[in-house]
Amino acid sequence: MTLTRPGPLAPEEAAAVPAAVPGTPPYADMPPLGDGPLSADVVLRARWLEVLLGDPLRPTGLYGRTASAAAREVPAPSGALGAALPGPADVRRLGADGVVRVLRPLFRRDLGLGHAWAVRPLSGALAGAEAGGPGTELGALLGPAALIGAAGGALHTTARLVESVAAREPGVRQWQPVLAADFADLLACESLTAVALRAADLTAGGTPALTAAAGYVVPQLVGQVLDDLELVLNEAGSGPDTAERRALAELAADRVATGADPAAAADGQARLIRALPSLADPADGAFRAGEGYKHPASRELFRLGQTGTAPTGTRVGALSTADVAAALPGAADRLAERTDDDPALAALTRVARRLATEQRTLRLPYPAAGHTGPADPVARALADRQALLLLAAAVLGVGQEAEGFLGRPHWALLALARVTRRLGAPLPEPAVDPAGDVWAELAERTRQGVDCDVYGSELLWAGAGAGAGAGTGTAAGRRRGGGGT
Repeated sequence: MTLTRPGPLAPEEAAAVPAAVPGTPPYADMPPLGDGPLSADVVLRARWLEVLLGDPLRPTGLYGRTASAAAREVPAPSGALGAALPGPADVRRLGADGVVRVLRPLFRRDLGLGHAWAVRPLSGALAGAEAGGPGTELGALLGPAALIGAAGGALHTTARLVESVAAREPGVRQWQPVLAADFADLLACESLTAVALRAADLTAGGTPALTAAAGYVVPQLVGQVLDDLELVLNEAGSGPDTAERRALAELAADRVATGADPAAAADGQARLIRALPSLADPADGAFRAGEGYKHPASRELFRLGQTGTAPTGTRVGALSTADVAAALPGAADRLAERTDDDPALAALTRVARRLATEQRTLRLPYPAAGHTGPADPVARALADRQALLLLAAAVLGVGQEAEGFLGRPHWALLALARVTRRLGAPLPEPAVDPAGDVWAELAERTRQGVDCDVYGSELLWAGAGAGAGAGTGTAAGRRRGGGGT
């Protein structure tokens, strides 16, 4: 379905909007929308939030990049800006994944500010609501979502710089495959987080193991991405005093201050260890030839950009983390049935089969692992491998339900090849290198002003980079074959 999206606003137009309607967001009188492919309310609220935050590259203004440190010290905003930030009541109306999409402009702009204005207050409010519901899962997933959004802004800036410098210094092109791999990793992290958010909307009681896996693996992978970006910026000639390096250093500091560094992943690891026995139940049919993927709502978990409702319009209590894990063998089977003459698709099929075999092998020691606790090195190793396999399952599930770039095999192949290497398993031959295709997508996004997210969201502010905000209109993503929204 083709949806009409608000187009990019000129900076002077955007700056005038808040003054024209002080304290009143443009969506205030909108009735609740139904179960359409994408709630326009989410798009409008995210765009309005970005308008109110203003151009992040302007040297003046409370919410500009240069004022971010001071902005963290101010109380939560009121008026129009405060109304644009979603609260606990919005979780039921927008869904957990919708709330995160509304907040992405803030997360992308400034990790510390995102935690001060959204993650901490919203998590605290949700902690006191109906235990075990979607609010509980959302509270645990806000941190990983904020980290992904901030890293996406930094990647966008670095990729744009590399593309610009490479025109006069061809040697800089050697870093393009590195950035392509970082792009694939961020898409994989966002796929896992988004699927966990959608599972919270679809499933009564949520899926704690999936949420724990995201809380564990996202800080580690994003940390590796940020290390790569610092190296690339340095090699591309950006010194410590450049705006790009300063923004990256601020992001690194914010990771520690907001509990988004690798040390914070220990809690997710402990929660995942406790959940391992639930993934080993032989009575669970999800792992039998991918049958769990046939659950009426299983495929909807991976249809990002659509409202998170079951086909009946009600939640289903039978979904579990095993249904997400089942996407791995299920996708491998379906990929093998395709007849496309595409080397990347054939390579993706081989890698998916290798990971599905790894998944079946790991299930055997799960029952005992959950009773040993996080102090046991064997249990920690199992949790580490399970988190990576759930990441792979989310990538395959999202890829099979998407259109455009995400529906093609290259990013999934690159992401899964990296998962396979992290597991210490050899890649099946013959190997195919998809980095060139993934870099081409990333470079085109920087030229067209499109975010590094799974939705192919159009950026509101021209030239906005690390620490800058992004709108969520997807017109540019559709023009270029974005994430299938």
